[in-house]
Amino acid sequence: MIRANFRTAVSAVVTGAVLAAAPLVSNAQATATSQIGAPMASDGAQPISLGEAVAMAQKNALGVTTAHGQERSAVAAHKAAVGAFFPTVDLSLGNTHKQGVSVNSNTGLLTPIAGTPYSYSNQLSVAVDVFDGGRKVSELKRISAVAEAANISVITARFDAALQTKQQFYAALAARESEAAARAQLEQADQQLKASTARVSAGVATKSDSLRSIIQVGNAQLAVLTAQNDLRVANAALTRAIGSTSLVTANPSDTATLPTTNVTEEDLARLVPDAPSIQLSEANLNIANAAKRTQKAAYFPTVRLSYSYIFSQASNGYSFGNVFLPFQQNPNQQQLGLSVSYSAFNGFTREAAAANSSIAIDNAEATLRDSRLAARANLTSQLRSLNNANARVQVQLQSIAAAEEDLRVQQQRYALGASTLLDLLTSQTQLNTARQALIQARFDARNAKAQLESLLGREL
Repeated sequence: MIRANFRTAVSAVVTGAVLAAAPLVSNAQATATSQIGAPMASDGAQPISLGEAVAMAQKNALGVTTAHGQERSAVAAHKAAVGAFFPTVDLSLGNTHKQGVSVNSNTGLLTPIAGTPYSYSNQLSVAVDVFDGGRKVSELKRISAVAEAANISVITARFDAALQTKQQFYAALAARESEAAARAQLEQADQQLKASTARVSAGVATKSDSLRSIIQVGNAQLAVLTAQNDLRVANAALTRAIGSTSLVTANPSDTATLPTTNVTEEDLARLVPDAPSIQLSEANLNIANAAKRTQKAAYFPTVRLSYSYIFSQASNGYSFGNVFLPFQQNPNQQQLGLSVSYSAFNGFTREAAAANSSIAIDNAEATLRDSRLAARANLTSQLRSLNNANARVQVQLQSIAAAEEDLRVQQQRYALGASTLLDLLTSQTQLNTARQALIQARFDARNAKAQLESLLGREL
């Protein structure tokens, strides 16, 4: 009997302490709610639209700059390959002035150097390969294929930069949506804490209701903090992706609607050959074939035709006009030559080069085949992901509507004492889960369309 009374007294003291502390906890949670639940400050981030972000990324991205450099190098190499069909021309002009004194061997006296003090020399050389086994022709084709591959690389780099930008842009949108959902969760948890505290004070609920409500408030606060941190990280990644020197963030009004496309799998089968990855593989195969033909030229001799004109003259005085004396009657020497060169044996170097070029062709053909299969598989996968994500969005919108109504009913039942706190918390959890699933579905839909556009190399 004494032990029973003692337990009752202890229970009364503990209950009174909890009831007394409940308003303080509620006030503290309300204060925290007003601080954490507020939308995150922009941290000076400048809102930017998706179009502006993509344009800046395609201008500033490292990959795009590198691809443009390769394209410029390929254009210069193509010009050099065309120039190889023209003769090489070397022209030199010389003018020498000689003066001074020397020792006369007979008298031992210093005497001026004898002879004419000025000498002029001009030389013109022209040479051209009249036959090289088709090396210049095949090399021009190879360089043309390299230029085509460089151009495709620029397109690929631009869409890769756009894809990375869109992914970070959508990540920022998802983080902001998660923050909004977490703030709604925090508001509901705060209201539930007040309601459960009031019920505990009225003696119609146990102290467990109040403690569980405090836990819900803490979980909601953590969700807000996590979403805010995700937004900061996404903003930093987006800023780097577009090459901006100032912090930027996604403008949510720019992507208010969900991405949709009317592209079907039949359309994809038609668009697959135009995918940059396939075009790049085709260009690499053309490069390998042209390199094989260039290598075959090593089995043929090289025939070179050359012509040279050399003029030299001594003079007692300087005259700038003497530089052009080759066009007048003057002492000169002219040579016209025809040479044939052939490497009869070079230690099987040609055979090793032939084997390597054949291997390069086989690898390029296998890469092209795999690129076609991969493009078809990836395009189909991303299209299905887009359609699936859009369908999930519709389902989650209905789930959210049902969860909100269920929560409203449970709140009323709990207020009337017809339901337990566990039922109410279950409804809140279902609503929070539906909200997060909706955010993920939107992100997946946006990302899937961005992947499709990057794979196809075109806007949909």
